[in-house]
Amino acid sequence: MISEKSTQTLELPKILDQLARHTTFSAGAQLARELFPSSDLEEAQTWQRETAEARTLIENKVNVTLGGARDVRDAAMNATRGVLIDAQTMLDVRYTLRRATTIKRTLGRMKGTYPLLSDIANEAEECNALQESIARVLNEKGEVLDTASPQLALIRRDLKVSYDRLQTRLARLISSSTNAQFLQEALITTRNGRYVIPIKAEFKGRIPGIVHDSSSSGATLFIEPLATVELNNAWRELQLAEEKEIWRILQALTEEVGDQSEQIVRTVEVLAYLDLVFAKAIYA
Repeated sequence: MISEKSTQTLELPKILDQLARHTTFSAGAQLARELFPSSDLEEAQTWQRETAEARTLIENKVNVTLGGARDVRDAAMNATRGVLIDAQTMLDVRYTLRRATTIKRTLGRMKGTYPLLSDIANEAEECNALQESIARVLNEKGEVLDTASPQLALIRRDLKVSYDRLQTRLARLISSSTNAQFLQEALITTRNGRYVIPIKAEFKGRIPGIVHDSSSSGATLFIEPLATVELNNAWRELQLAEEKEIWRILQALTEEVGDQSEQIVRTVEVLAYLDLVFAKAIYA
């Protein structure tokens, strides 16, 4: 067993930090920094054979990369306690599982050449049903698709109609020759989540409405015309309905992640170990 003093003398922490810089994602870097010399000859020889395989794979330019993998272990474990996974993290879960699937299948086809790496990759869980569930809900930008649920599709259709009606009514107000003199400029903007128009402060009340804000100079008032209050209300209610439905959809996905949290954690650990092996090969 190598002593702590010996590792300091050998500048092991510095070496491991350099090794970690060759890893692809945080879980691999963590493994690299936690690496400790083994006094078990068989284990050390296995490490050497793994590194040798990785070097050969890299030299042969086999397309095996961990790009896109993320350490989603905390998110997966939190999901078991009902902690909602946001859309971007959910996308990270999908990308990580997709990367694991690709690597597992690629190395599986090359088991004769890279038996140790293939065996390591084979421990990864593909979780294909979960991957498909996430793909049905989120696009590549992490946005919830209209098709994520029939209810969301309906809400978004109504939301567009409501928005168009509101904008059309406001456009009529600011393009009216009667109102032109009262406007600071012919502009539709938002304040406090409501669509408003800017009027000159001295003409307050000439366009009946609710004041939501004013400019720093006080020369401009941002009012919600009374003529658009109901349209604003309808649009805002649909926005809230959309947010609620998105929350419900992500909550259902979170439950799926929670159900497969052990598989996800194991998969991240497999990818992290492969990341470490490839880093050793590059560093060597």
